[in-house]
Amino acid sequence: MAQLVTVRLSRSDAQPWGFRLQGGKDFGTPLVVQKVAGGSIAANAGLVAGDAVIKVNGMDVYNLRHKDAQDAVVRGGNNFEISVQRGGSTWRPTVSPAGSLPQPVLSGGNVAPVTHTSLAAKPQEVSHIGSGYNSSARPYLPSVNGDGVKSIVNKQYNTPVGMYSDETIAETLSAQAEVLAGGVLG
Repeated sequence: MAQLVTVRLSRSDAQPWGFRLQGGKDFGTPLVVQKVAGGSIAANAGLVAGDAVIKVNGMDVYNLRHKDAQDAVVRGGNNFEISVQRGGSTWRPTVSPAGSLPQPVLSGGNVAPVTHTSLAAKPQEVSHIGSGYNSSARPYLPSVNGDGVKSIVNKQYNTPVGMYSDETIAETLSAQAEVLAGGVLG
């Protein structure tokens, strides 16, 4: 169950407080203590990471931006009071021993092994280089007999064969350049 806790922090010099705030109205999240350094003034006073900040020196911080909340802490000087809402702890089941554990009886200090481990090597089949699937490598160059590797030729723009012939181009231009009324070519 959540509880409201007031923590009073006090220092004699400009030593850091030892906690970091997160959130604020400008972030759209509640102002929360993100981190508390171990052994710091905040840790010794009882501030805990995860505490939701409610008030700083009696001023409500619910509607404050992050920077304004930091400024409220700075304005407090070397002594200030912070009110936080601390959540309850997570439920854990109660664990109790059902009985005493039996003591193992060792016979002469020897313990029976659970597994057998053998470090003996097993012979493996040896395959020599060149005896695999690529036993007769062939070059990718054309041979002297004319039985060479054929190359793939891509047509420009992946178009049909006769699309750019002289005849097709002339036909297309003549179809577009028809005579309009008045003798104007269009």
